[in-house]
Amino acid sequence: MKKIDKESTDTIFDPAMRTFFILATIAAIYYLILWTAYYTFKLNLNFTSMSPLMWHAHEMLFGYSVAVIAGFLLTIERYWSGLVINKKSALVLLLGLWILARVFLSLTLVTDISYKIGAVFDCLFLIVLTFRVLYPVIKTQNWEKSALAAHLAIIAASNVLFYLGVAGVLSNGQRWGIYSALYIVISIIVLMGRRMIPIFIRNGLKFTFEPKNRRSIDILSVVFFLLFYFVEVFFVNVKLASIIAGVLAVIYSIRLYGWYSNGIWGKPMLWVLFVAYSWIAVGFGLKFVSLFTAIPQMPALHSFVYGGIGMMTIGFMARATLGHTGRNVFEPPGIVFWIFSILLLGSIVRVLVPIVDMGHYIVWIATAQVLWILAFSIFAVVFLPMLWNPPLDNGIGVSHEHSRMRQEVAKT
Repeated sequence: MKKIDKESTDTIFDPAMRTFFILATIAAIYYLILWTAYYTFKLNLNFTSMSPLMWHAHEMLFGYSVAVIAGFLLTIERYWSGLVINKKSALVLLLGLWILARVFLSLTLVTDISYKIGAVFDCLFLIVLTFRVLYPVIKTQNWEKSALAAHLAIIAASNVLFYLGVAGVLSNGQRWGIYSALYIVISIIVLMGRRMIPIFIRNGLKFTFEPKNRRSIDILSVVFFLLFYFVEVFFVNVKLASIIAGVLAVIYSIRLYGWYSNGIWGKPMLWVLFVAYSWIAVGFGLKFVSLFTAIPQMPALHSFVYGGIGMMTIGFMARATLGHTGRNVFEPPGIVFWIFSILLLGSIVRVLVPIVDMGHYIVWIATAQVLWILAFSIFAVVFLPMLWNPPLDNGIGVSHEHSRMRQEVAKT
């Protein structure tokens, strides 16, 4: 019995994505159920420390999104660094801090407990995570990989800004923290998508196809994203930010055009990532269009969050789970088509439909909320047992196809 327990424990902690993906999936369902209960069905909750919208935005970014990023980064590090870092104590510490932060921040909604307890755990989690991701970079002196640790450091700083805003120390702290974290998460998606999606498309199609990346587009993407980030988050120049967003929409559309093949539509594991990246381009496009139309900023925001972050994270979690549990990423369970399609439908309902039918806004919001909950609930039923149980090959759990692709990704 002891041997079985030890094997189960080793399985759930290696690779790190297992525990973080399980927690992220639970968080995705829990936070939307809670938000739907409050926003749509008027459940009475104790939002005394911060506004309901800020609480919702914070937990979806710093709770759900960061959990997915943490699991992903702590898993891929062994492939680009060549190091196998089995420090279970560090992982347990990270998991403990994340869980305690989420628990105490949730308790503020139903008790008089101070948000400050959860804030301490939350800030500590991101600080520890940043140093943990930075460790193999320093160990191997592979400074090209320090960009991801830098992104995490900015997210950690954004979290501090947010809580300083909640405490009344910084008048704009909450806005700075939320929007800074949002666009840094988008930046991580843009960065990792640029590296991985073309490889996945090339290797995932049944015919020869070479997705194109252009050096000029890469440079323009970085330059204009940095400009947009500072203008949108800190200078709050709506007109200038919208113009830069229009440029980014064109840049990302050109990039997507270079990746596109009709063959992706027969492969859910491919089109989910392509569509997710497309939602980011749509988000920037909507921000530009809002400059000279009556379209508000909210559709652009949810194009980033629901369509971009939501679809990209569930797509990457599905792919990584299959690949790291000894399964074939090219032959996923048939249900994944419906999981991704439900979330895509939810994205359309949340982002585009209200633009043409504001008269039924609350109906469309409620529909999108239910579709999100449904998609992640089905995902949980299908994928959580894979994450919890030992891999099919009883080894490290990396399928042959996934092993080949990870080697290519590590070189990028």
